[in-house]
Amino acid sequence: MPVYEIYNGESLLFRYLSDEIKDEKTKKELFFMHIHDYFEILYFISGNAVFMVETTAIPLRPDTLILMRPLESHTINLLGNEPYERFTINFSAELLDAIDPAHKLLDAFFDRPLGVGNAYHASEFSIHPRKLFEAMLSSEKENERLNILANFYALLGQIDTAFRSKRQEISLPPNTLAGKVAEYINAHLFAELSVRSLASRFYVSVSQLNRQFKQATGFAPWDYIVGKRLISARNLIRGGKPATTAFSECGFNDYSSFYRHYLKRFGVPPKADAPKKHR
Repeated sequence: MPVYEIYNGESLLFRYLSDEIKDEKTKKELFFMHIHDYFEILYFISGNAVFMVETTAIPLRPDTLILMRPLESHTINLLGNEPYERFTINFSAELLDAIDPAHKLLDAFFDRPLGVGNAYHASEFSIHPRKLFEAMLSSEKENERLNILANFYALLGQIDTAFRSKRQEISLPPNTLAGKVAEYINAHLFAELSVRSLASRFYVSVSQLNRQFKQATGFAPWDYIVGKRLISARNLIRGGKPATTAFSECGFNDYSSFYRHYLKRFGVPPKADAPKKHR
């Protein structure tokens, strides 16, 4: 399982992973619906799987590439007993600051609704993306960082070109209850929200909302809201904002409740994620 990571102090800027998973127990432990605060590019090589992004199901075929932006919930549903093989890159926007200060190379991640336009196929690229992934770890150790970043930036360039050629084809979010609710939540993430008020807005019962939303996303509606608010608050805290301010800006009404949720999710108290100068 080759792994390569780049850090800026304690902050992860880049992680490259190449792995093949055969053990059934490991598969079940690894794959669950989750949300994180970095960008992800997944390149599917082989296996039998469906990728879930927000409320969208994407059947995977070899040489499929999937993009996820921060706060975009996702998982893989593995079908059957075939080995699952992939390349994965996680990265921070900070990695682009030197070469792309305006972050235009991230348009393919941001300039679309959540859970829409995530998937590409190798046939949409002028350079086969697998060649770029494999080239990242093909150099001598002393040139490893330069080689990985050069091929990574080339990959982003290929993604950007493919995105701009088909951006008009990207459709609106699915016209389902879960899709509409997810879209509303993400547009009003830090406003007053409750499962009861959402059920009322969409003219369904609380139990019906809970059931359909969890079937589509893997999350109960409130867990979906809290998870995204926590990651947003963590980003503010890491950027230097006091936790006592970040919690309220991200939709939490009670600091003690926010503190408990934060500790449970991240394993550390909010102050642990503050830049050292603010500790």
